[in-house]
Amino acid sequence: MINIKRNKQFAASVIFLMLIIGVSCKVSVPSDLTKESLIPKPVSVTSTGDYFNLQEGAVIYVQGGNEEIKKTGQYLAGQLKPATGLDLEVVETTNAPGAGNIYLTLDAGFSAGGNEGYELSITKEIVKITASAPEGLFRGVQTLRQLLPVTAATAETEPIKMATGVITDYPVYAYRGAMLDVARHFFGVDDVKRFIDLMSAYKMNVLHLHLSDDQGWRIEIKSWPNLTIHGGSTQVGGGNGGFYTQEQYSDINVVDLSYNGL
Repeated sequence: MINIKRNKQFAASVIFLMLIIGVSCKVSVPSDLTKESLIPKPVSVTSTGDYFNLQEGAVIYVQGGNEEIKKTGQYLAGQLKPATGLDLEVVETTNAPGAGNIYLTLDAGFSAGGNEGYELSITKEIVKITASAPEGLFRGVQTLRQLLPVTAATAETEPIKMATGVITDYPVYAYRGAMLDVARHFFGVDDVKRFIDLMSAYKMNVLHLHLSDDQGWRIEIKSWPNLTIHGGSTQVGGGNGGFYTQEQYSDINVVDLSYNGL
């Protein structure tokens, strides 16, 4: 009798443990868009209580005849591939696409927030970003990215789903900047570009690159070579310092915060 009782208790414990594991391993399905952590916080977020499933074979459709929109679509595709594992094609169109896809389009009648304002609409059928200018579409793309997995490894174990609803957003301040002090501590071209990537991901739009101070001179002036020979050789705390050639600086300078991202 004692063995039977113990066996029943053991079996009950195993079943209870399996139920706990099953519940904890269940993949959660997003359904409330207002619960998503978005940075910066959008002006308006409304939820419709369902979800959109991004799957293999989806296409990023962009309004035809505008190279800037196409560029934003290609940027989005490039960012989604490492994040989701999906290799999405970018296709120009003059008509609203069918279900299961992403659509970027301009609407001259969209007036919220000027050039950087946008509306991100997610239904069970389609994801649509609308703006009055390409800058707004790019800002909307950055918000869309925050609703998706960080790495493809996450996407391999969980469905790529987004809660449905509407996000309307635009900047409160036209000037939203950050300073990178390369005079005191030198950062190479790739580091500066990475900094710009991070700025644009959070919708900042002005970079203040601090190029000269008593600790270092960081830009080449061909007619005054001693500025970089001596002034570019040091930095705070020792180290070799460094400077940007005019070609390198031009390469950094053409990076547009409106269209560059992570």
